[in-house]
Amino acid sequence: MILKPLLRASASPLVLLGLLVPAQAAAQSTPTEEADTAENGEDADTPPVTTAKKNEEDSQDSHVIIVQAIRQSLESAQSIKRNSDAIVDAIVAEDIGKLPDIFASSALQRVAGVTVDRGAGETNNVLVRGLPNLTTTYNGRELFTGNGRSVAIQDFPSGTVSALEVYKSGTADMIEAGIAGEVNVRGRKPFDFSGLEISGSAGIFVFDQSGKTAFNGNLLVSDRWDTGIGEIGVLVNGSFTGLKFLDSVINQSAVFQTGTTTVGGATTQFRYPSSQDQLWQGGYRWRPSVNAAIQWRPTSDLEIYVDGLWQAFRALDDVTSLSTPIAGGAPQFSNVVLRDGSPDLASSLTVTNALNPSGFYADFEGDTNTYQVGTGFNWTHDRLTLSGDVSYTDSKSVLDQLAVFFLMNSSPSRQIEFGTGGLSTPSFEFLDFSATDPANYWGTGLYQLGLNLEGKQKQARLDAEYIVSDTGLIRKLQVGTRYSNRKAGNAFGIAINFDFANPTLLADLPVDIRNVTPGFDFGGDIPVRTIIGIPPSSIRDNIDSLRTLYNAPDGPIYDPVQEFSADETALAGYAQVKYGLNIGAIEVDGLVGLRGVNTKTKMSGFSRITDGAGAITFPPIVAEKEYTDWLPNASARIKFTDQLQLRLAYTETRTRPDFGSLNPSLQLGPPVVIPPTSPCYNNTTTPGCENSNRRVGSQGNPNLDPLNSQNYDASLEYYFSRTGSLTAGIFRRDARGFLSVIPVNVDDPQYGPLRIFQPVNLGQTRIQGAEAAFTSFLDIDNLPNWAKGFGIQLNATYLDAKGDLNSSLAPTVDFKQQRFPGVSKWIYNVVAIYARPVFSARLAYNYRSKYVTFYNLEAIDTSARPTYQNGRGQLDFSASLTPTNNATLTFDIINILANPLRTYRDVDGNGNDYARQTYYLDRTFAVGVRFRF
Repeated sequence: MILKPLLRASASPLVLLGLLVPAQAAAQSTPTEEADTAENGEDADTPPVTTAKKNEEDSQDSHVIIVQAIRQSLESAQSIKRNSDAIVDAIVAEDIGKLPDIFASSALQRVAGVTVDRGAGETNNVLVRGLPNLTTTYNGRELFTGNGRSVAIQDFPSGTVSALEVYKSGTADMIEAGIAGEVNVRGRKPFDFSGLEISGSAGIFVFDQSGKTAFNGNLLVSDRWDTGIGEIGVLVNGSFTGLKFLDSVINQSAVFQTGTTTVGGATTQFRYPSSQDQLWQGGYRWRPSVNAAIQWRPTSDLEIYVDGLWQAFRALDDVTSLSTPIAGGAPQFSNVVLRDGSPDLASSLTVTNALNPSGFYADFEGDTNTYQVGTGFNWTHDRLTLSGDVSYTDSKSVLDQLAVFFLMNSSPSRQIEFGTGGLSTPSFEFLDFSATDPANYWGTGLYQLGLNLEGKQKQARLDAEYIVSDTGLIRKLQVGTRYSNRKAGNAFGIAINFDFANPTLLADLPVDIRNVTPGFDFGGDIPVRTIIGIPPSSIRDNIDSLRTLYNAPDGPIYDPVQEFSADETALAGYAQVKYGLNIGAIEVDGLVGLRGVNTKTKMSGFSRITDGAGAITFPPIVAEKEYTDWLPNASARIKFTDQLQLRLAYTETRTRPDFGSLNPSLQLGPPVVIPPTSPCYNNTTTPGCENSNRRVGSQGNPNLDPLNSQNYDASLEYYFSRTGSLTAGIFRRDARGFLSVIPVNVDDPQYGPLRIFQPVNLGQTRIQGAEAAFTSFLDIDNLPNWAKGFGIQLNATYLDAKGDLNSSLAPTVDFKQQRFPGVSKWIYNVVAIYARPVFSARLAYNYRSKYVTFYNLEAIDTSARPTYQNGRGQLDFSASLTPTNNATLTFDIINILANPLRTYRDVDGNGNDYARQTYYLDRTFAVGVRFRF
């Protein structure tokens, strides 16, 4: 299975690691980690060992330099963690370059406590300790995508990244972090290198299910010069990543129906999922990215810099969906097999006369551009340091979607296998019916969607730091201020036009048709593997003819209620003290600080009001809110020895609601008319009548409070060598204010009694857990040199998250103390390393245990039941061969096991469940070359 794609293509994909600090020239470089020691709080008595110094100590052999480049990455990451004033984990460029990771988000999954979602050939939705509420920064500046609160970290190709820093506890001088913490992405700067630097990579990826290849590459050019006005450095770094993936999915409905069958001569009732469907989703996604920086050091005390970033996302995706109803129409069941021990649940059956199968062919075009440009300075004189920075960010995202709907012109009998949870896969099979005959398909409609997201931000900061004493109780004073003005906008449009009265044969539509055959390569025997489809380009190329056929408009119709604009201004100030003292032979230091943030938000939009005659108006609506947060922090680092230390930290965080939740637009239905014959006529006190006179509507909530959290962290850290450590920690987050949509009764002075579904802040949620990590090479004196190349990285995280999760799905059901969605109990990584002068390899296994994806409302007994994603591990492999000092050949396999993501649904709380989804991710092979001159 693995050799097949290798023979199919002369080369496979490269792990677009930009190996920004490739091996051979490392001795000439000043590592970024050293350049940033001051901001990472490193102590003078434990400086990181420079690459040049290590080369002198170990060998003049250039091959040893290559080995040390790998160890340097681990050593630098360890130095950041060991000496930081905050609790932080880091991955530096060589780590990213040596793992089979195309994107920064993929590299982050190796960090203890970090989880990601997978799909579309990439990793996304980065969570830290089960929480999505992250602040993301680039070189210390806030960065976002579209109108969101954070950046899509997968938009950072590994080749443009110097380091990834995951701050799990914050300090007062940092931009206020979310409850999950902060991820800072560090880019390269010209003063990171000693002189001319030209490095990069190139390669291709081969995707197993799609059978397609994509190019990836990056190039960095940097130099620095001594001039008459001081030292000047210039760096330009460009990157391109491409994906041509195919994911295939089997879904089974979470909505249940009831049927009857005969068992032992008696009629019995059973339950079954109402439908099954299959999706083939693939396409071409690419991400060009450029970052550039200029540094100027006119004197030894002053540095001035200008830098910029452009990162883009482009997508040409297509989805083919086939949905097979099991209910609806006049279904007749035969061959019904009920579950052993659960006679009210169907295991398999044959159904006839259900609703006709249907589906769609969709074409997506996505376009995102994010720009950030900034300038700043750092000035140090004696014990005083002043720094300042101003920047501007502009991000726009556009999605354009077209889809043609189809309906099979008869309802074939089909054999249904429902499957249980765990490792089973549901399936359907058509009986005496061809899914590859175009004559069995009608084209029934056209769907058009448009989405435009926009965000802009101006931000500025000014910080001062004064070293009071090297040995006294008060070591350092820090003060600073930050200004931010954020604007965000949203526009959404849709147009759906069906013609069921006069359906057109699919073959007669003004489009091309084809067999959809790939997919489900790792799924065993899937009965329906091939159906008739439409190439996505054919839909777009013939859109005018399709619009004419279905009497559709020339594009989506934008909904004023979905359109909003936001204007948010934040002004922050902080003061922080670094202290230190000795208690016998034990040294203690830490921080005590306070950050205050004043936030003013203005939201503008349009409401949709329907009167008693059915007339609709769109009056404008504006809402404003102002609030101030005070965020204290206190920490202590207790150094028992040079190798053993304990950290304790208390912080408070707040996370602002997303702009969509703050949208004030009100959608209000017509006034309620209660007939005189109703028992609720002029009566709202009888049970069941309390809401009878209220108009129903929906609205965002501009009065939402931020998510507030009190955070407790403790970490015991033992550093037994330059690249060896054993750490363990515990943490707790006491949060209040997660969001849920529930019905709220409002007595409006203009519209009267209302029942509005809107987001509200929930009650208390506690998230707590423990982490442990171990890293080491076999640096044992008596071992032969070849054996010293073996190393291992291990980390594991345990999470316990329960809280108030009341939901609009079941407002009468008590969701308190339920498992928090998205949080796995266990996360762990095992990375085996072998690093020698000419050859190195890594085998990385990442595991995430099962977790709740969402809660369903069971219609039969009105109970709330969870849907789980099953535990899954992914195995990736990376190897490199360095025949010369200037070039390294790479080979990688991503998702070796090709095991699918599986979800299943709890049916009755008694251990019975049904398979919900089976998601077959693509497997990827890669070859490439990294170079440096």
